[in-house]
Amino acid sequence: MDRKTAKSSVRKNAKAEKPYGTAKRTPKRTSKPSTAPLPLSVPSSSSSSRLPGPPSTEFRKTCLDKIRERYPGLKPRSDWDILQLASTETRPGTHAEIFAGLDKELAEDIEAFGDEINDNVKTLLDTYMEPTGIKPPPGTSNDLIFIRPIPDSQYSIRLFPGSYSNREYCLDFLDTETGKPVNSPFEYELWAIPDPDAPWLSLPMSGKLHSIERTHGIKQGDILPGCEKFILRDGQTCMLARPGRQPVRFTVPLRRYGPEVEAESMVVLDLPRVVRL
Repeated sequence: MDRKTAKSSVRKNAKAEKPYGTAKRTPKRTSKPSTAPLPLSVPSSSSSSRLPGPPSTEFRKTCLDKIRERYPGLKPRSDWDILQLASTETRPGTHAEIFAGLDKELAEDIEAFGDEINDNVKTLLDTYMEPTGIKPPPGTSNDLIFIRPIPDSQYSIRLFPGSYSNREYCLDFLDTETGKPVNSPFEYELWAIPDPDAPWLSLPMSGKLHSIERTHGIKQGDILPGCEKFILRDGQTCMLARPGRQPVRFTVPLRRYGPEVEAESMVVLDLPRVVRL
């Protein structure tokens, strides 16, 4: 979400609550050059609601985490500051210069769209969401993050969770020694393939996977260092193919939210998953 997109969400709420179509409230500002979209630094896709749900987080918290990463020591003064600092490229200058720029932008938007814009910013930040594509901070380790070394390589793959409702898992590459994320560190192709245990039950096809950034049209050389990532799905089987090397296969874990409860509407018969001949 860049500044233009963030403001669009806020303005849509404002229009829904109180339309501004009269001559007295005609916007004086039509458009303003905006920064380039950054699918690397904010959620690239998400499910959202006004209430907490399965592994969800308040959008405000996601924004504050991003601000702490981008602007060490800077404390936002308002919800407006939080949304703008998290939704645009990193702003140059001292803290005082950054705040002066934010104040100018807020004054322009209030003049064009009314005071309601502050209430709509708060509503947006209070929304709970399930972000996809936000990388864990360096050194983060928990039961949902998986790091596996790639044979005959100095790199590893890392799986980290995305939206639970959409059953999205993310993948990136790490330098095994340093643990730092890297972009496409060697020649490879990542493929989604049928379940090797029952390929006849899957679609009779495979598909090559591309990173979020490449899917959004960003050239490989323009992806910010360490920001490249792929969206996979829970239970998906993938193959990492490398020239002159043995392919690597893995299956994305399936997540379960809450206690394991069998469906009450049917009886489940106990049969083995695999039988040996």
